[in-house]
Amino acid sequence: MDSGSPPLTFPVLLAGTLSRWRIALAVAGGTVLLALTLAVILPPTYRGTASFVTTDAGLKLNTGGLSDLATDPGISGIATQLGLGSSRDRSESPLFYEQLLSSRELLTRLLLSRFPDPGMRPGVADDSVTLLSTLRIRDDDPQRALETAVKRLRRRMGVKVDLKTNLVVLTLDARSSRLAADAANRAVALVSAFNKEQRVSRARARRDFLETRVAAAQAELRAVEDSQKAFYERNRSWQNSPSLIVEDRRLRRQVEVNNTPVITVVDRAVAPRRREWPRPWLMLVTAAVLGTGLGALTAAAGELTEHWAREHPEQAMLLRTTLTRVLREIAGVLPGRRRSAQARAARAA
Repeated sequence: MDSGSPPLTFPVLLAGTLSRWRIALAVAGGTVLLALTLAVILPPTYRGTASFVTTDAGLKLNTGGLSDLATDPGISGIATQLGLGSSRDRSESPLFYEQLLSSRELLTRLLLSRFPDPGMRPGVADDSVTLLSTLRIRDDDPQRALETAVKRLRRRMGVKVDLKTNLVVLTLDARSSRLAADAANRAVALVSAFNKEQRVSRARARRDFLETRVAAAQAELRAVEDSQKAFYERNRSWQNSPSLIVEDRRLRRQVEVNNTPVITVVDRAVAPRRREWPRPWLMLVTAAVLGTGLGALTAAAGELTEHWAREHPEQAMLLRTTLTRVLREIAGVLPGRRRSAQARAARAA
């Protein structure tokens, strides 16, 4: 041990780190240069955003409260069948749509859907391509390529659910602005279509039962409409009677329940003007901060290494000797392998 070496304290470490400012500056500059290069060469990514509400939310807005609808003795049976009572159909929950948007079946349909070609040159006739082809997945096996595309699309898609308002917000990233908006709108359309297909499928399985119930429901609906018409004819000044107002609201609810859509689109996706990624200024600022910290750590590591070498000269010499020998062996093996490969190729020729 070198007894003349000062002990390593924080001021000594700080002074040694500051004395290596050139190393810290070089590391920070290299990090910024790398970020700038990535900002230039990385392909742009745009984000399309669409949102919709489920049936349950629409009923809350139109009827003034599900609790009144479910507890009304006149229509409690209808509310239960539609999932508005205690035995609510889980397929009407926003969480169901969140799972549906990330399902393999829906993503496969979206990948096989056709959209305007984002790489089309101006002046060329309109052409369409599948979303799968825009991902440029190179695989000879179509099924494996589709499986890879589903995983990649699932990472590019984001779904947020607000349980208080039953609002579902869908975001989808793509390489072009128009494609991002069209794909997001197509995903929402597939949700509605897929949901309707499932409802029709369940209805088909109970065809015999529903054939009789549909006729009865239609007759009931016509009876409700006729009773409401007769109600207005019998009670010209019904607004002045609280009981008649309540009855009118109940009659309106019966009509509204039978005409509620599956989902309601709140916002259709529009082509974004600004790309989502990369953002050059954000990347440069982040790289400058990270580069400065990395440069300071590099300079501090150099000072610590030098101090340790002064404290343990024999171990430091052994480490340098071993490292030099290993590097020479690696450098000698690589040219030897290249020469062996060239010799084998020459013999084969």
